[in-house]
Amino acid sequence: MNRLGFNDVEERTFIIIFDNKIKMKNILSLLVMVLSVQYCFAQETHVIESAELEIVYSVKEQPHWDTYIFRCGKNVSQYFSQPTLQRYKMLANDDPALFTLSSEEIKDLGTPEYAKKYPLSTGNFDIIYRNLEEGVLKTYSTVFGSKYLIVEDITIPDWTMYEDSTITVLGMECKKATTNFRGRYWEVWYAEDIPISQGPWKLCGLPGMILKANCPKFMLIEATGIKNKNLEPVTFYNYLNYKYTPIDRMEYLKKVHKPGIYPTGDSCETIEIDDTK
Repeated sequence: MNRLGFNDVEERTFIIIFDNKIKMKNILSLLVMVLSVQYCFAQETHVIESAELEIVYSVKEQPHWDTYIFRCGKNVSQYFSQPTLQRYKMLANDDPALFTLSSEEIKDLGTPEYAKKYPLSTGNFDIIYRNLEEGVLKTYSTVFGSKYLIVEDITIPDWTMYEDSTITVLGMECKKATTNFRGRYWEVWYAEDIPISQGPWKLCGLPGMILKANCPKFMLIEATGIKNKNLEPVTFYNYLNYKYTPIDRMEYLKKVHKPGIYPTGDSCETIEIDDTK
């Protein structure tokens, strides 16, 4: 789809078509009508558990980039786009700085500077929670104002491991593994020094934390920072108290991949594409 079109920046660019003198709450009300957003206060933002590890990942999807956070506790981990979550928080807090940010962004749409200045990536409106105790993975996804909840069993990719192929990431030796998972080929590098069998997005199941993942000609994910002290807790984020509609994973993919999911007539790009196989 057109990565610089209205559909990609979703609510964050849509709001700037209104006069910036209008109060933020009035704009939010208009967004509710235009995007048919439903609210439910049953599951507000709340702490799930204390975090034991946090990893910052750089995501490169030429010509775009983004920054993601992986945070995990004893039983639950989460993975989300930090800039996208920050925008939701700003909107919920009626932060006037959001107008300035969005106004500048819309001015740069269609220019060479846009991709350099503003974070954007496939899946940046998804927040993923992995519950190890229950063996369940939940994805809270937003597609042009529609909110979806995909619940699935944690699936471990069928890995091919290369013990002799190593690189160094953040000073740690990482071993290589490859897989075909959900319609895409992935090369990853995992650190046995971090004995956690998880990774960015839905990648998991290796004898160490995945610190780098490459899907050739699509997406490169690499850890840029790790910390285990003074961490924010693993948190269920829903700053705007959205209501998410439960949907089967394959049904979701077929739905959002249909042309016309956006007003421009485009479909939604997703990381997993196994519905097309």
